[in-house]
Amino acid sequence: MKNLLKKYCLIGVLMVIGFVSKGQSAALTDSITAANQLFTAGKYKNAIQKYQYVTAQGFESADLYFNLGNAYYKTGNATYAILNYERAKKLAPNDEDIRYNLDLARTQIVDNIVTIPEPGFMRWWKQLISSQSINFWGTLSLITFFSFLALFGLFLLSSSYRSKRLAFWFSILSIGISALTFAFGSHLSSVLTHHNTALVTERSVHVKASPSETGTELFIVHEGVTIQLTDKLGEWINVSLPDGNKGWIKETSVIRI
Repeated sequence: MKNLLKKYCLIGVLMVIGFVSKGQSAALTDSITAANQLFTAGKYKNAIQKYQYVTAQGFESADLYFNLGNAYYKTGNATYAILNYERAKKLAPNDEDIRYNLDLARTQIVDNIVTIPEPGFMRWWKQLISSQSINFWGTLSLITFFSFLALFGLFLLSSSYRSKRLAFWFSILSIGISALTFAFGSHLSSVLTHHNTALVTERSVHVKASPSETGTELFIVHEGVTIQLTDKLGEWINVSLPDGNKGWIKETSVIRI
């Protein structure tokens, strides 16, 4: 395990809490500082309480979840370590420390599910989208959109055939890039706001063929397994595992990431 305490979470959270009351900001700052000190001192359960106080206020960052995952791992709770590493990974998908600790924590759970590899193009495409932040893609989309407006205006006003031709094709290129980067940012925003992945938190769960207690039992999954949520019917959710297996379980068996 990369026993790395990321103190950058303090900076990230403070940037957000600058918009709230001074008293609340001071309380959260003190909680993060105290949590970091408790973690360094090896008082991991106390550190967990402090980190959770911050997340309970609605503030989050990749580093904050990473530190919380580390604290859970140190207490021997691999399931909640995975949960928080997964949450950190959503916010910073390319962070190597997060990936390393997540993979390490997964070795502590019962099920060793082999993920079906994605086609090379799809994997490359996802890596491209997640290589930058939402703010980066949004800013680039705006810049290229205004470039399109300027170039299209030049196309309309220019009297030179060569200038018109260049302005036209560069305006097409600009609007294309603007639309593409807007789509990238929208996709990242959707990933962050739609909690379609979850973690099994019960010791063992019987996956059913139908959303009913009397449904045929297909297989069993154990705590710590990450699943995709594809449908919901009452208290039952339809889930898909990384190896392609599907079925129904009760929603109370999982925590959304």
